[in-house]
Order: sequence, then C-alpha cells, then structure tokens
Amino acid sequence: MTYDRTGGLAAILAHPADEAFTCAGSLALAHDAGETTRLLVVTRGEAGNPERIPDAQLAAIRESEMIRAAEAIGLNEVTLLDGFPDGAVAAEPEERLVSEIVAWLGNRRPDVVITFGAHGVTGDPDHIAVGSAARWAVERLAKEGVAPHSVYVIAPIFGPGPNRYDLSPEELGATNRIDITEVADRRLAALEAHASQADTAEAIAELKAAIEAGRPIYEAFTRVRPEVLPPHPKFDTSLF
Repeated sequence: MTYDRTGGLAAILAHPADEAFTCAGSLALAHDAGETTRLLVVTRGEAGNPERIPDAQLAAIRESEMIRAAEAIGLNEVTLLDGFPDGAVAAEPEERLVSEIVAWLGNRRPDVVITFGAHGVTGDPDHIAVGSAARWAVERLAKEGVAPHSVYVIAPIFGPGPNRYDLSPEELGATNRIDITEVADRRLAALEAHASQADTAEAIAELKAAIEAGRPIYEAFTRVRPEVLPPHPKFDTSLF
C-alpha cells in the first residue's frame, strides 16, 4: 500500500498489531479528517508465536493481517521493513535502523509522528529500540530543516481495561487525550484482523464491552517534540 501525498500523520512501530493496541483510533480520525495516514512497521512479526521462534509462514500471515487492519483503520500506506528480526531489533546496528527511518520520513514528510516511548509501553526491547531510533531519525531530519512538526509517544493511561504497565514518566505524563469513541469499531476491527495473535483476545473483549456500554474510549499520547513542560493544565484533544 503506497500513497504519494506528503504530510499527515505517521506511526512508527515495531510489529504488526502494535497499531491496533495503541493508536488505531487516532489514525482513523486523522484519515477521516482528510489527513494522509501512514504506518512504518520495523519487523514482520515472524516470532509472534508462543514459542517466540521465527516462522516464515507466520510472517506472511501477519503481513496479510496487517493489510486487513490497515484497510479497517483507513491507512493510506503501510511499509514493513526487511532485515530487522522480530525479537532482536536491539541487536541490530542502531545506525542502520535510524538511517532507514530517516529515508522513510524524508520521502513522506509527515506533519506528526507517533512512536514508542522510553519503556516501549510493555518493556518490549523491540518497542524500545524502534522508539529510540525514530526519535533519533527526527533529530537528524531537524538538522536539515525537514523534521515533523510534532512527535508523540504512546501513553496508554486510558483504555477500556486497566493500565497493566510499568510506564516511564514520559508515558505516564500524557499531554493529549484523543476521544476515539466514534471510530472505536475500527480499532476493534483492526484488533480482530490480527487473528494469529492470542494476546488480542483480552483487548478485544475489553473494547467490545466498552462499546456496548456506551462508555467514552480514549487514546493518549505525550508530546515529546517540541516538549511540553509540566504542569500541563488540561489535555489537548488533537494531535495536529
């Protein structure tokens, strides 16, 4: 899936399904508002099985699932990188990953970028490595005068279910709370598209329950570039 228009919102994440857990609703809202929406996924998710053993067939399945999730969300482009192993991104040279992200961002010039923060939400080493590389890539582009206007890290402090994570101060200090209630069904469809992943079941059940109960559903982010210094008196309600 490719799209020629520049600008808009881009998410840079580690695995297929990361978007469904974290920012699918915000991407859907941006798409509906006429923004270009893109996703860069660093691995193909080939070790996304209980044994965490790489499986080429699973990689192909997860790529197909990612395409279905992207269609549900309303993404204009999805890019999966080659050569970064699921579960071992941190073992690869950081410079190579930073350079690939620089090239991807430089060609697309998004206005806003979403990525992982210092703890990667769950502490997953791939999440942490990807978030760090994405932020270094933005700094490199800033030297050329072509950096995104804003960079956000995922702050999973709101959600249909409880906050289960040991988060970093960045991830706890959300500056933006996005009401995704009107597109929650598309986040649900994205989660359901990743059928190979057993860990979606709980998130699907929690989101379905929230939708059926008519509760408001949010995604949250912390703006890290330009940094928002505390105290932050109220949540911003848009990423743009």
